[in-house]
Amino acid sequence: MKVLVTGSTGLLAKGLEETADADVEFVGAHLRDYKVRDPRAKHLRLDIRDKAAVDALFAAERFDAVVHAAGLATVDHVERHPEEGRLSNLQGTIHIADAAARHRADLVYISTNAVFDGASAPYAEDAATRPLHHYGRIKLACEEAARQRVPGCTVARPILMYGWNHSVNRPNPVTWVYDKLLRGEPVTLVDDVWENPLFNIQCGRALWAILRKRPGGTFHLAGGERLNRYELGLKVASAFGLDASLVKRADSSQFPGIARRPPDTTFVTAKMERELGVRPMTLDEGLAAMREAMEARF
Repeated sequence: MKVLVTGSTGLLAKGLEETADADVEFVGAHLRDYKVRDPRAKHLRLDIRDKAAVDALFAAERFDAVVHAAGLATVDHVERHPEEGRLSNLQGTIHIADAAARHRADLVYISTNAVFDGASAPYAEDAATRPLHHYGRIKLACEEAARQRVPGCTVARPILMYGWNHSVNRPNPVTWVYDKLLRGEPVTLVDDVWENPLFNIQCGRALWAILRKRPGGTFHLAGGERLNRYELGLKVASAFGLDASLVKRADSSQFPGIARRPPDTTFVTAKMERELGVRPMTLDEGLAAMREAMEARF
């Protein structure tokens, strides 16, 4: 199997790389001219907004499948600049999906929990979508574009993801807390926003199951417990032997953003477990695996 992963410097792509079987040829594409050192993948620069460049890549490489994860994902930035967000996400998705359809490559579109308003959690795959902000609305439009252009494609909606990321990637909720506590700095986290955090290695296993089984439809990818960010911070401190007294609690009114945030977008994981055979990991299990990987490097 030859697989293209867009947004290949991201945490999801790293989880895919680390869980890939030996028979997979992995090609990663990303926008910026990063030098990504990874012996398991070939990394290329690609602007998915450039239709000609996308078409040329598909013609040259002949992929069996595509995991499309690229796109502008900073919620407040997209709220300020919705047209930029639409160009990056929707136009890019149309280019990728059209190329996949022409070359008969399977498509897995990576969406988000931001398609929900947080008022009726936990959410199964068939729950009504009601995004609160431009980013969520754009991602929902991307889902529809992928389904229309590649009938039988799969839409995967990961929730709050964590794990060890590439050095060129921005910190995720766990690594951000870890770095702050390691430096002895206090960290204030909200206790009124709920998710079930997803270890990127579990996410990678789920996506490979999708690529192998080709089920089509929509899948919610999430971890095994409902937590708020304050609880997450305490667990990070415990897992890495850091000072939990530096973790302070607050409510989200103390961190006003430009875009409204949904209060609870936790997912039902029954379909992932039943159809993909992937067990949702608890945060403690994911953090233990991160610590084991860290210790193995030293």
